[in-house]
Amino acid sequence: MDAIPHTSVPPLTESDLRLLRIFRSVAEAGGLTAAETALGMERSTISRHLSALELRLGGRLCLRGPAGFELTEFGRRALDAAVSASEALDAIRHELNLARHVMTGELRIGIADNCLSNPRSAFARALTRFRELAPDVTVNLAIRLPGDILTGLQDKSFHMGITGAAPGVERLVFEPLFLEDFRLYTHMRDGRAPARADLAREGYGLVTRTNDQRTQMAARELKLSRIAVAFGLEAVATILVSGGFVGFLPVHYVEAWAPLHRFVEVEGAEDLAYDTIFSLVTLKDRPLPSSAALLTRILRELQGAEKRALGQRFALVSGNYG
Repeated sequence: MDAIPHTSVPPLTESDLRLLRIFRSVAEAGGLTAAETALGMERSTISRHLSALELRLGGRLCLRGPAGFELTEFGRRALDAAVSASEALDAIRHELNLARHVMTGELRIGIADNCLSNPRSAFARALTRFRELAPDVTVNLAIRLPGDILTGLQDKSFHMGITGAAPGVERLVFEPLFLEDFRLYTHMRDGRAPARADLAREGYGLVTRTNDQRTQMAARELKLSRIAVAFGLEAVATILVSGGFVGFLPVHYVEAWAPLHRFVEVEGAEDLAYDTIFSLVTLKDRPLPSSAALLTRILRELQGAEKRALGQRFALVSGNYG
């Protein structure tokens, strides 16, 4: 890996800022080819711009070629600087537009999948109200896995995230919003729901989700020797539909699929049911842009009713969030 050069960087110009924006797009896309569509440029043109930026900054930003794309140590520092510069310019533009009573810019949000089918989630309604109040803001909404949302917040790809990931990252702030109920389901077989005590005898296996300790604990409780591993809710559901497995799914998810697939709750497994808290997550030391602050206020107002309705149950689940 190339070391950070010891020569000073010359004063930056408007052209340098443009090159830094191109470099940021390439770094966030993970390579030159992946950035072609986002930038509207051919790979050869992007490569030429990167070379020009490296010459201006006096150091190698990335390794690119048949072996793949990888940022150098200097490139990672340059990417942080490019993000900061872009946000500073956006903040100036926001302030000037606010002075004219106009909110603009881009709001980047990472959200977990299947929140839409959860009746306790007010996110869609919050987005409707947000669009009414800030029609000129471009909303960039991405569905991501919980770990990817947390990573995206830390590398500043997202301004805010909504996820069921548990708190524990010092740089992030978790604000509880709503609950999601998980129960043990299977797909209807022989016109009946299986009993927990009969699962092993009838040859059922358990679907475990990647990095989900609850399903791994359930495997020990149920004493099922046959295991399948799933990556995401739809993967769990697909294995259940294939037959011969039990697995945890959210109640609202099962209800959404009811017209197509006959999921049934395993009898006698009520003690294995659990709640997951979904939170609004932001980066602790990063001031929210005005658009993110507005959407946050709307979410708090709408989700407040949900918190009050659940009362003590919500307080008990979210009590360790601080």
